[in-house]
Amino acid sequence: MPALLDTPARTHTPPGLHGVAALSWFTQFVRDPVRCLWDAYRELGPLSYCGSVMPWKKHEQKSVLALGPEYNRLVLGDIATYHTSAQTRGGPASSALRRVRFGLTAMNGEKHRQQRQQVIGFFAKKAIDSYHDEVVAGTDRLLHSWPTGCVVDASGLVKKMMLHLSARILFGRENPAQSDRLGDMIGELFNLNWRLGVFLFPFNLPGTPMRRLLRHAEKMERELKAMIRARRRNAECGMRNAESTSSIPHSAFRMPHSKGDLLDLLVRCRDSSEGQMTDADLLGQATILFAASYETQANALTWTLFLLSQHPEVLANLCDELWHVLQWSAPSLEDMDRLPYLEAVLKESMRILPPVPFTIRIVSREAELGGVALRPRDRVICSHFITHHLPELYEEPERFWPERWFGIDPNQYEYLPFSAGPRWCIGKNLAMAMMKIVLARLVQKWRFTMAPHARIDRYVSVTMGPRHGMPMVLAPQDRRFEAVPVTGNVHEMVKLDCPGTAVPGL
Repeated sequence: MPALLDTPARTHTPPGLHGVAALSWFTQFVRDPVRCLWDAYRELGPLSYCGSVMPWKKHEQKSVLALGPEYNRLVLGDIATYHTSAQTRGGPASSALRRVRFGLTAMNGEKHRQQRQQVIGFFAKKAIDSYHDEVVAGTDRLLHSWPTGCVVDASGLVKKMMLHLSARILFGRENPAQSDRLGDMIGELFNLNWRLGVFLFPFNLPGTPMRRLLRHAEKMERELKAMIRARRRNAECGMRNAESTSSIPHSAFRMPHSKGDLLDLLVRCRDSSEGQMTDADLLGQATILFAASYETQANALTWTLFLLSQHPEVLANLCDELWHVLQWSAPSLEDMDRLPYLEAVLKESMRILPPVPFTIRIVSREAELGGVALRPRDRVICSHFITHHLPELYEEPERFWPERWFGIDPNQYEYLPFSAGPRWCIGKNLAMAMMKIVLARLVQKWRFTMAPHARIDRYVSVTMGPRHGMPMVLAPQDRRFEAVPVTGNVHEMVKLDCPGTAVPGL
């Protein structure tokens, strides 16, 4: 597949696909959303739509592709017309899957506003600063156990690290091992959901992918409920910190981290909300906030390590900054604002290989978008990936070039790794702080070199990660950086200086 900039988008009346063509498009979208969106933009333009692939439905349900910054603004900025939805299949009304999927990202209107306000203080800068030392200590402790001198899956190591750190910050105060298990279950929930069989045959029958997904959600719900029961046994201490029976005030959120974690906060919100937060809400919030806290960070850091390993000059510049500011010591709170190149590396990595490549909104009322008539329940898809690769926004968009961030300042609809509009990710600042610390310590301790001719393909299941892992060799940091050739469809997304072979995705 040629790079996006090689073929300019066409301008014409928004085209639509129906019948067999719609089914073919939908199948391609589930198998490889990035390729599907990329092809649609290049061949059909920034706005197109696909008709229903469910012929038994009474009304056609369109899937509209609205790609680029202007459509990002129109869709993500209008939360009254375009609602968010859960990131997994719903399942029967009384199912565990229905309950655990309904977190903050699936809520809309006043309910979303209230519950977002209840938890946003946990992600405020003052609260984030209180986690700093814990993240540094946890990172250093885990790094000592990583193997050297052999090929390892760096994506697996990074994922375990971010799961460990997020679990202990968000849900691990009482039982860290239990929070690790929950993290594994949440990751598997999203992997099971993003299966073609679940979309095309969403029926709860023996042997079906949907049955397996439903059973896994039940297992995960039992684990969550056990964690919640443990917190409620200590609820008296938490309730003494509450200053109102109708809501949890912001002063409670600013409590030192050692006195509680996010699950403690959610339990207090539920038990003092007088019905504004239900038990189902509590389950959904715990699931989504945990998943969002580590899955996207793990993928972002994995792609960053890959990009650095393939661009030795960028890695050398980053090492220079870390040495000049830190002399290889861990970054303190005061150091975090003195590492602009570290931040630029992360921002550029999330631009070129965003951990969340697209987002879906559900139309809540009759509307019109670029000449396409919309009805309630139609879907509108916006793409972070397509936006980040537009040559009119970013010079040489397939080039990994952190220095560009010292001369550009895109708005929130032009650069949106954490979404945009009123529904921007509340965990953005915590995620950036954690990734800066972890990346700094990784680069200070290890030299990461790709295994020669490794195949690097994308895999999308809500987030985007490497399908076959990230095979790398770790060595003590000696600055002997070397890019090695790799194969796979990663060459479609980023221009690599080291020769390699572009292999189409599955």
